[in-house]
Amino acid sequence: MLTEILNAARQESAQMRHYYIGVEHLFIAMLNQRGGITSNLIQDHGFKPEYVIDSLRRKMGKGSKTQTVALGLPTPRADRLIESARRLATKSGRTEPNERDLLVSLLRDGDCLPVRLLKALGLSDMDHLLEAAQAYRLHNDSQQPYVSIEFGPDFDRSKELNNEQLLILRRIFHGYLSIRVDRYLTGGYSEATLVVVTPMASDRRPDAPVVIKIDQGDRIQDEYQRYDSHVRTKLPPLTARVEGRPVSSEMSALAGIKYTLVTDTDLKPKDLRAIINQWDGETLGNWLENTLFPAFGNHWWLQNYPYRFQVWQEYDWMLPPILTLELTKEDPHPTSVRIQVPVRRSRLRSLEYGDSVTVENFVVQKVYPARNAILLAAGPGAASMHARMNAYRIEIRNVDLHRNTHFRGEVIDSITGTVYKTRHEMLAHALSALEPYFDIYTSTIHIPGFSPEYLPNPITRYNLLLDDYLNGSRATIHGDLHPGNIMIGPKESAFLIDFAHTREGHTLFDWANLETSLLCDLFIDDLDDTWDSVIDILREIRVLNKSAEGSNGTHPIHPSLKSIAHIRRIAHQILTATNVFSGTQNPWGEYYMALAFCALRAMSRDTLNIPQRRLMALLAALAINDVTGHLPQNIAGKTPTPDGDDTNYI
Repeated sequence: MLTEILNAARQESAQMRHYYIGVEHLFIAMLNQRGGITSNLIQDHGFKPEYVIDSLRRKMGKGSKTQTVALGLPTPRADRLIESARRLATKSGRTEPNERDLLVSLLRDGDCLPVRLLKALGLSDMDHLLEAAQAYRLHNDSQQPYVSIEFGPDFDRSKELNNEQLLILRRIFHGYLSIRVDRYLTGGYSEATLVVVTPMASDRRPDAPVVIKIDQGDRIQDEYQRYDSHVRTKLPPLTARVEGRPVSSEMSALAGIKYTLVTDTDLKPKDLRAIINQWDGETLGNWLENTLFPAFGNHWWLQNYPYRFQVWQEYDWMLPPILTLELTKEDPHPTSVRIQVPVRRSRLRSLEYGDSVTVENFVVQKVYPARNAILLAAGPGAASMHARMNAYRIEIRNVDLHRNTHFRGEVIDSITGTVYKTRHEMLAHALSALEPYFDIYTSTIHIPGFSPEYLPNPITRYNLLLDDYLNGSRATIHGDLHPGNIMIGPKESAFLIDFAHTREGHTLFDWANLETSLLCDLFIDDLDDTWDSVIDILREIRVLNKSAEGSNGTHPIHPSLKSIAHIRRIAHQILTATNVFSGTQNPWGEYYMALAFCALRAMSRDTLNIPQRRLMALLAALAINDVTGHLPQNIAGKTPTPDGDDTNYI
């Protein structure tokens, strides 16, 4: 066993370009032992082994490419660890240490890097972990007591849960006789699955229903970390709470998290999207303004403070990657364009298919093993929780992930590829898929009978906005506020779930995001296959804009838009909280800026139908038009970025 672990540690060291074996390499080798004590123990405490491995690799960092001698010798600390494990084996009458001996010796070393990392992740009770390691008996999921799964009458049987999802549910509710999956929640635009589950005790009496979210393991782990940082101590008592740590299985790449709903009855909560058509616009708007916003506003959105920022810092991440590159193994071409931090877009816009590009000091944000690709973002810390650190994303294709270790948070010194696709091409493709009646490459869109008759083409104007400065506000935000993540409990109480994107960010983003989501839901029956139906709704939104700004519209607001009018009143409260109304400049440009990028993102969502995406395309155009009408001329698309040029030639 020791020989196998040493060989695996030596391989890990070589892939990380360290050329020595440290305690951290031994720990990663143990975590990679499928079905081993270390991986099972970590998993039982709520962490996917892969998540811990990535975190440890970020702490270590990769070594220099210039080292050519692969020594692979243990460090003094690793030698002491191995010797301690040998003594434990001798005491047990064995000639060679096993994995348990190594793990116990590692946990007894209270200051090695793996132990410090476990403490940082929240596993601070090393004595408890040590006792668990000494007493642990290997098991697998098939040996655990079987949990029977039933399905309620409201469960959509056309979308059956797969075996991996059922496995996670059984692990989450280990100890129960059975559970009943009552229904799906509509969720958002990700691949995550959200279900309402009622666990059954041994006497068949139901416990309180809970919400279970199942997603890729790293996303669930990140969500738990965000909840711990931004939510646990900041939300009112009557709201969704994460109970326990995430639950995973070595037999699946998925993990799950349990949201409990603190209520005074056993009524099953519903998400807002499920009942959106049962309320009229005024009722829905009143509930948003007078129930949801007060419940969370004092802890989040109204705890805002002035924040001057460039738009890209908060909204670049919402757009497609700026470039998709095909990895090349050759040395950079003499005319290869170098992209490095600080980044500026001016030269990026001239790049075309086949151009050679070298990216330097970007950080790995995501790894896609299934398609041999990695996603990079600008600057150290790009894998952090702040939106600004996810800007300027670049996807690299054809990466051999079997021969080259890449992990989230890794700083890529230099990587070269040829341009396969640009952001502009991806947005143009998304707009073209809507079968527009206008030329998608013109700077304006002609809308007959509309006022104004010409609106900016969003895919040709967004770049100018990204350089703008805004005097706005910043607060803790939900980060994915849409009807699927808003729950209505007993007595029409308000809950929020799914904190995967919760962070400190632009305060108005949540409400602009909710507005775009609601518009898609509210008008789904009013949209047909023609652009005329979309333009009719856009006219109503134009009236709403005028009304929100204090100008009387030409006719009353459409009934469905009354809920959106209440969102604008919430935005007005947020704007008022930072005294932006004290100046002579109309402040609504800040809100329209957020709305423009939320709509532009929604235009590319293949989870929306074509009429909904057409509405989002024209909403983005209208918002951009109104942005430039409300921002001072010196920042309405004319402010240069202070950063140095991001490109030069090698």
